[in-house]
Amino acid sequence: MSPHQPILETLRTLKSRPAGARRPIAVYDLDSTLFCTGPRNLAIARAFAEYRHQLRPFVDRLEEHRMGWNVMADLEALGFADKAILEELRHFWRATFFTDHFVKMDSVYPGAVELVKTVQNSGCLTYYLTGRDDPGMRQGTLEALSAAGFPLPCENVILRLKPTWEEEDLAFKTQVFEELHALGEVVLAFENEPANANRFHHAFPGATVVLHATIHAPNPEPLDAGVHVLPALAGPWIEALALQ
Repeated sequence: MSPHQPILETLRTLKSRPAGARRPIAVYDLDSTLFCTGPRNLAIARAFAEYRHQLRPFVDRLEEHRMGWNVMADLEALGFADKAILEELRHFWRATFFTDHFVKMDSVYPGAVELVKTVQNSGCLTYYLTGRDDPGMRQGTLEALSAAGFPLPCENVILRLKPTWEEEDLAFKTQVFEELHALGEVVLAFENEPANANRFHHAFPGATVVLHATIHAPNPEPLDAGVHVLPALAGPWIEALALQ
């Protein structure tokens, strides 16, 4: 079976939902699900290398589409071994990655905009649920969504960010499940973190939960058998979906 088939089948069922059925909801994570953070990480590494010139030859070898979850690990893999400078970079990264300025540097995964728009046209409420924080990243996130052509917050589109930077991502998202239950019926959920995808699968057993197989935090928990793995968003399946 095509990895996209569960999504197609889920959207086909929307056409036969009985009158008065609860509103269908599609939930999307942002970082490493709809947006590729490689360009953001590369920009941060380049900015830091302006202060630590020893890094420049290694940073110049980084490729944004091959960046992993941890830019420090990317540099170590290229042979940079100065632990003190890598620790400085870690602090610099933490101070810059979660900011309006750098978040706008993300690229969009091919097919992401088309997916969200097509699912929205099928009657789903679009719900962006992200570990980005409201105080530090809302404006940059809105600008990035707009620039890419994603549906923007309105009556049919919700953007939910963490209230504080310090709050742990998974704890925040599971707290939002009650709100999602009250809004309608989650029929689709897209994530890149196995732990998050598993929690969606447990909380919304009737939903099609999709893991976009990009990058994720180290040492992930095993993925539930009921979570569907999607290697890429783009493809002719979206055109087929749009024609349904």
